[in-house]
Amino acid sequence: MDLSIITVNYNSCQHIRQCIESTRHLDAGLSWEMLVVDNGSVDESIDYLDGLAARMPRIKIIKVGSNRGFAHASNLGATWARGKFLMFLNPDARFSGRGIYKLIEFYLVKSKNEKVGAVGPRIINPDGSLQYNVRSFPGIWRQFLESCFLYRIKAVPFFSSYFLSWWDHRSIRKVDWISGACLFIEKDKFLEAGGFDSGYFMYSEDTELCLQLARKGYSNYYFPFFTVIHTDSGIASRDMALRLSQVWKSRVIYFTKNYGRPYSRAVSCLYFLGMLNRVFLSFLTGKPQTAAQFGRAIKYYFNHGYK
Repeated sequence: MDLSIITVNYNSCQHIRQCIESTRHLDAGLSWEMLVVDNGSVDESIDYLDGLAARMPRIKIIKVGSNRGFAHASNLGATWARGKFLMFLNPDARFSGRGIYKLIEFYLVKSKNEKVGAVGPRIINPDGSLQYNVRSFPGIWRQFLESCFLYRIKAVPFFSSYFLSWWDHRSIRKVDWISGACLFIEKDKFLEAGGFDSGYFMYSEDTELCLQLARKGYSNYYFPFFTVIHTDSGIASRDMALRLSQVWKSRVIYFTKNYGRPYSRAVSCLYFLGMLNRVFLSFLTGKPQTAAQFGRAIKYYFNHGYK
């Protein structure tokens, strides 16, 4: 089998329905399966998925029974996968057209001369605008730029180096890490890197995977000739404050694991500064509800005992 598409579902029936329906755009002749790993959904998605799997042998449902996070569920899907290649695809993402063979061909040809790890396609928002799904590895300086909004100076690579927003994303490029919203990799290489670290509940597990691949000598790439549509935070935006606190927590885990506790504490302080700046800016621009979201994110973070 050529490809196993792995999607983690949690109470996202509307999104997962569109995601699965979009597989009709996949190239004819491609041998593929789709593994939907359900993290204990209580909405109507389970009934929908059960009915679909009964009619479509390519669709397989793996029921975890409880929400143990994206990394754990994705790893479970990978162990069941039969494809040579894996594509991790968010349920709020969908295929927009053909071209996945180009991605597979790129991977195979490039692998003849170098060690290729993960590849990310071009991702766009539903309105057609570009989504920055490939980035540089994070660090103290880049966290400072993000917290102080200096990363928005896109014309200067020095400031916009984290999101790579100075670059038009129209060409193939070697990158540090790729968003798990849509990440393509050979199964053997994913397993060699240890898969996603299940110590992350959500967020930064994709950064960690790409870092481990890089440390093993693999190169990660951006490939713009295959496109996926992604409703960024389409699911996480149900509670944006919770999402922000989870991103904060995951970054602390990432830096603690890879650079030590003092480094992670410094990054955490900078993230906290960024949250305070956003509260202040929201009030300044007359958006008290947005300011309240950032305030709740800070409360979530400290109330859960994150350090």
